[in-house]
Amino acid sequence: MELRQLRYFVEVAKLGSFSLASKSLYITQSTISQQIGKLEEELGVQLLTRDTRHVSLSDYGQQFLPHAIKVIEQAQVCSDTIRDVKNLHTGSLSIGSTYTFGPLLMQSILDFYKRYPHVRLRLVSASTTELQQMLLDRELDIALAYKSSISDERIDSRLLFENRLCLIGRHDELKGCPNPVPVDVLSHYPLALPFKGLQARDMLESVLFGHDVELDIRLENNSIHAVLDLVRSSPLLTILSGEAVQDIKGLTAIPIDHPESRMLGCYHFLKGVYQKKATQTFIDILTENNRYKTIWG
Repeated sequence: MELRQLRYFVEVAKLGSFSLASKSLYITQSTISQQIGKLEEELGVQLLTRDTRHVSLSDYGQQFLPHAIKVIEQAQVCSDTIRDVKNLHTGSLSIGSTYTFGPLLMQSILDFYKRYPHVRLRLVSASTTELQQMLLDRELDIALAYKSSISDERIDSRLLFENRLCLIGRHDELKGCPNPVPVDVLSHYPLALPFKGLQARDMLESVLFGHDVELDIRLENNSIHAVLDLVRSSPLLTILSGEAVQDIKGLTAIPIDHPESRMLGCYHFLKGVYQKKATQTFIDILTENNRYKTIWG
């Protein structure tokens, strides 16, 4: 049973004539008659009664007609839905991000929404490790985070910008601080740090490995935003990526002098998995809006 056979049958039933149906569909009468004949043969019943002047529905045809119409309508709905998804008139997109990517993410989200307001967006803020697992569990279409030191061959990571791990604080608190900051000097400052497990903290641990440095940690918090608020209003300093304070007035970021302090800001997605049109379009917008550069070399 083919969709075109149903269309031919419905048109003949509606117009009561093969010739009129032929003109309406721009198809020869013989083609219509042949296809409806195949449909009747497949069903094992006669749908239409024919004579030299008239075509009418058999009792089978009367019962079959509303179902044929419904199938054609549902096929049109399917076609319309595919077209809507293709043109981003509908659909969904799940995006995960760490704190640092907030400004870039928000600008890209706003631009995407202006262009495609009917696509439903789902935003998740989490650590790099959590975002990586959500990608693997297919809970996210794309994630924005620094590239992890522990790579996963199932995840494709594309570079957006390069950055450095920095000592961050108010201007007056960092007056006289060497630039870049030697690792040994980090013990001289009172620190508010993110919890272990968050990427900036884990990178700091890598930087400290092999150095006999004992940090003066006064506070730990699982919220980067809370840490920065505290640093902005106290003598405490913190150690995060330089981009974390790119748009925050009153704070200075000085890079740490160590090769392991280099951070790669990336967008991540699963390899070998169908990528939605919405995902592809968002990546294009994200790339357009990427205002991040290699600031500290």
